[in-house]
Amino acid sequence: MTARRLVLTQGEMAALVEFAEVTLPPGLVPQDAVPKAERQWSPEEEQALAVNLAVLARPVAAVRIETAVPSRVLRGLFSVAGSLGASLFTLAGETVELSLFNAADLGGELLRAVPEPGGGDPVRAGLGPERPLRGTVDLADLEWQPWMPPRDRGLAERARAQTRGSVSALITGRNADGSVLAGQVAWLLTGSRWTGLRPVPAGNERVDRVRLEPVDRADFPSWVAPHLTAVLEAGGRPVR
Repeated sequence: MTARRLVLTQGEMAALVEFAEVTLPPGLVPQDAVPKAERQWSPEEEQALAVNLAVLARPVAAVRIETAVPSRVLRGLFSVAGSLGASLFTLAGETVELSLFNAADLGGELLRAVPEPGGGDPVRAGLGPERPLRGTVDLADLEWQPWMPPRDRGLAERARAQTRGSVSALITGRNADGSVLAGQVAWLLTGSRWTGLRPVPAGNERVDRVRLEPVDRADFPSWVAPHLTAVLEAGGRPVR
């Protein structure tokens, strides 16, 4: 099946959600969006849209993505149920994109939420390519702000200075007993390249340190895959 995509106003999307009697996670369609049936759907189209929304709202596995790069902020939800996948993206101009695709094509669909790194600071670029960020740092050092007490002035400081965007994915599902499964992927846009943040196991449930490593845009699905596989193999109930 070729992916089917539909651009809708927020009002149209709210009307479809109301028609299908489903609930979507917050942040994708404003809660105050007034449902507006701005176009007429044939019975066949209504049935297809109902399937699309059912996959989106009641997935076995879901991936919430937030991307923030210069001149672009994007929020999206990807859902998988059986052989089908669905996604909902926020677009500019108070519109959204609703898609239905084969679940096997999820990797390629996820890449649509990860921009090419490009760009960067032209002044820095004129001084030559920056060294890739590679090594282990404390999370607290990455989150340091100027008003805080001085912290690490090495790798973490370079990461803070070069960061101009990010993309994060929250992967969720349920175990057979109904308990929630969750995993997270986080990348930073540092200069003109993506840098992945890989958690360093600490022997407890907390993650205090991460390993920075250069990554390619095409690597993103492979970072999501282990978390997604864990959710799907758990064979849990649909996420609500």
